[in-house]
Amino acid sequence: MVNKINQKPVAIDLFSGAGGLSEGFIMAGFHVAASVEKNKTAAETQRCNHTHWKKCRTKVINDDLRNTVEVIAKLHAEGIEAVDVVVGGPPCQGFSRANMRTRNRNNSDNELFQQFVSIVDAYKPKIIVIENVADLAVFANGEVVDDIIALFRCIGYAVDVAVLNAVNFGVPQKRRRVFFIGTCYKTHVQFPNSEITDPAKFVSIWDAISDLPPLANGNTIDEMPYGSNVNLTDYQRKMRKGGNTLVRNNLVTRNNDLVIKRYSFIPQGGNWRDIPDELMNNYTNKERCHQRIYHRLPENKPAATITNFRKSMLIHPRENRGLSVREAARLQSFQDDFIFCGGILHQQQQVANAVPPLLARAVAKSVRRMLEM
Repeated sequence: MVNKINQKPVAIDLFSGAGGLSEGFIMAGFHVAASVEKNKTAAETQRCNHTHWKKCRTKVINDDLRNTVEVIAKLHAEGIEAVDVVVGGPPCQGFSRANMRTRNRNNSDNELFQQFVSIVDAYKPKIIVIENVADLAVFANGEVVDDIIALFRCIGYAVDVAVLNAVNFGVPQKRRRVFFIGTCYKTHVQFPNSEITDPAKFVSIWDAISDLPPLANGNTIDEMPYGSNVNLTDYQRKMRKGGNTLVRNNLVTRNNDLVIKRYSFIPQGGNWRDIPDELMNNYTNKERCHQRIYHRLPENKPAATITNFRKSMLIHPRENRGLSVREAARLQSFQDDFIFCGGILHQQQQVANAVPPLLARAVAKSVRRMLEM
């Protein structure tokens, strides 16, 4: 039998960030009873969306999961005694190519997997789900994956692993993530099959964001009218969820005149290599620039992976500015009624770190099928 609240299987989300995994599981019909997140602003975003506005009744605990005993006590104090699924995305800095300086097996953040294991051991859910960067699958010749699987085997879980690409699940972004799914009862682990395999049918950037308001460099107006209400794409209608005329989180980083001038030389699909040398003289060694520095997004394709806004410097396909928070959220598949809290830097980081909800929903549907077997 599935634990049920309003006939829904129950999950908790650890290292939840702004709540991309939670959002996907809610879409798939789960009751996310609680989420745990250390960052205060990200936790507030969760409260804003999963407690107040959408009335999902998620208990949001703003705490560090290194305080495992205290966190478990707080979960029990909220009446959360049994759950069907524990999901989470422990910090990935030790495994990501974007952080080569501390990318090694001894990175202290990697130990946070053990805290996840401890919560699982305390609750004994039927199913566990871990999400992380795709590089984890090959890091240290696969030894880290083996370590994680062995940790869960010790507490009674059979775990399988797969790398999924968000673009195959209707997300207008090529974003590869590794998922671990484990079970402690007699059912086979199931991963979702790709919903879209033909590149011609991938959702493009322009199909995703062309109805959003035109914005100036450094825009500080949070709520604005949509740019277009006609000829909406299927994806845009899905993101709008109805007839709202205003959309929030339209904040844009303010770039200086030199940066804006650099943008003007870059065609769609181009990057820093298209900028004249005399405008790049503050770069002592341009060959160390990665391809996403000053990358103008090509409107007719899915986006590159949305990461740290300041490091990636992704440029709007047609306007000489960076992406707004809402545009990036669209490329992550957050619906427009999902509101990001805090200042612009906090909002940008929350979007960049999130699991795309449509990808999370696909995983959640597979998990629900497992629970119903």
